[in-house]
Amino acid sequence: MRKQLLAQGVVPALAACIQSPHVAVLEALGYALSQLLQAKEAPEKIIPSLLDSSLPQHMLRLMQPGPKLNLGVAVEFAWCLHYIICSQVNNAMLLTLGALPTLAMLLLDLAGAVQRMDDEGLELLACPVLRCLSNLLTEVPVEATGEQMELRDERVVAALFILLQFFLQKQPTLLPEGLWLLNNLTANSPTFCTSLLSLDLIEPLLQLLPLSNVISVLVLTVLCNVVEKGPAYCQRLWPGPLLSCLLKTLVLSDTEVVGQSLELLQLLFLYQPEAAQAFLQQSGLQALERHQEEAQLQDRILALQQTAIRG
Repeated sequence: MRKQLLAQGVVPALAACIQSPHVAVLEALGYALSQLLQAKEAPEKIIPSLLDSSLPQHMLRLMQPGPKLNLGVAVEFAWCLHYIICSQVNNAMLLTLGALPTLAMLLLDLAGAVQRMDDEGLELLACPVLRCLSNLLTEVPVEATGEQMELRDERVVAALFILLQFFLQKQPTLLPEGLWLLNNLTANSPTFCTSLLSLDLIEPLLQLLPLSNVISVLVLTVLCNVVEKGPAYCQRLWPGPLLSCLLKTLVLSDTEVVGQSLELLQLLFLYQPEAAQAFLQQSGLQALERHQEEAQLQDRILALQQTAIRG
């Protein structure tokens, strides 16, 4: 059926329909398009022709925040955009069309809706928007991230934390989506790491650690992104609750969580020797001993022991 539809010009037909003023038509069109985009052959046979049409710019137009934004329509086209981005056929074109600033402004709009307690169905849109942003950020050169997003201040980080608090209370399954975006924002950007510190968001981040192993790994990865930026960033974290939280993660049995904690401690000791001294005073070496028989962790434990003792 898909082959027949494509042969008969379904993509140009959809491109004509997307200019309809009727919400019901647009929502149905978005749903039909999302089904097409999930086909196995979509990257080779569907998405290239879609990108050559006027559909992408109209999709982004329908996702622009404002009084004309319809939640149902935006949800359908946000998922369509997600499938297109994941195909990696031509994400550079989406960036040229302004996909990043559109998504970033939509993120701010979602956070505003949470603050106004106008959050009915919000999680349905938040999930694809977070995924689209996370995946697109991996395609943007480090030095161009702020310019692409047209948000060189702290608003995007603040908005993301508003959403994280909302997810924590009402939709915990979306927490990893938000944290993955935070990871991609901070991975190569000192600016976003600075925002995290200047907005005093380290403690709220640490409070998420006990929720699950998946969330713990993501939180620890974000913290590694901050600490690896150098001594000035570590000094903003010390003293504080970071070390006591990391000592608690070392008693866990999950190898991935412990491994990420070891990496974070290694970076912290490298740039903040006082942290290594405090680690020794708080029985840190004994905490490491419980994992010495785990082959995956042995080298990192040995390296951390040596760094702590030298520190």
